[in-house]
Amino acid sequence: MSRNEDILLITKCLLNDDRRAYTRLIDKYHPQIKRFFLNQTLGNVMLSDDLAQETFIKAYIYLRSFKGLSTFSTWIFRIAYNVFYDFIRNQKNTEDYDLEVAGFEYVQSSEKIAREIDIYRAMQILKPEERAIVQLYYLEDMALTKVSEVMDMPSGTVKSHLSRARQKLNIYLEKENYRYGE
Repeated sequence: MSRNEDILLITKCLLNDDRRAYTRLIDKYHPQIKRFFLNQTLGNVMLSDDLAQETFIKAYIYLRSFKGLSTFSTWIFRIAYNVFYDFIRNQKNTEDYDLEVAGFEYVQSSEKIAREIDIYRAMQILKPEERAIVQLYYLEDMALTKVSEVMDMPSGTVKSHLSRARQKLNIYLEKENYRYGE
C-alpha cells in the first residue's frame, strides 16, 4: 500500500465512516506497531497488545486531525510513542520486566530464546527515548528526519541519543563477550 492508498483509505474512513478501510490500515501497520511495543516493553506480549490496541483506538478517534503533512506511518508511530510515554509516566511503581517470564507467543529454540533475552537485556540498559530511537532507526528503518518527527525532537538531539545508545550497547555487548560476526 502506498502513501496515496493510505490517504484514500483515510478519506473513506472520514467521509463514509468506512470501518473496513480502517481495518485495512490496521492490518498494514499492526505488525510494525506491535514490534515497536514488544521492543519497548522488553518482550511483554500482553502489554504490547494492550498498547497497540490503545494506539489504534486513539488513531481512529483522532483521525480527523491527520493533515497529511507527514506520512500516515509517521503519524501512527508518533501516537504509539505517546501511548508508550504516557504508560511509562503513569506507572506508579517502576517495575522491571521479568525477562525470564516474558511471554513469547510460540515455541522457539532455546538458543533463539537466549539470544532474544540477551537483546532485551541489552535494550533494558537504554533510556526509553534511546530505546525508541534505536528501534525506529534500525528495526523500522526510518530516516533520522522521520525519527525526529515521531519523537518530536530536533534532529541533533535524535543523533545524540542514537550515538549514546550505540555506545552503551557496544559496552554492554563487549562485556557479554559478543563479537561482530558471531
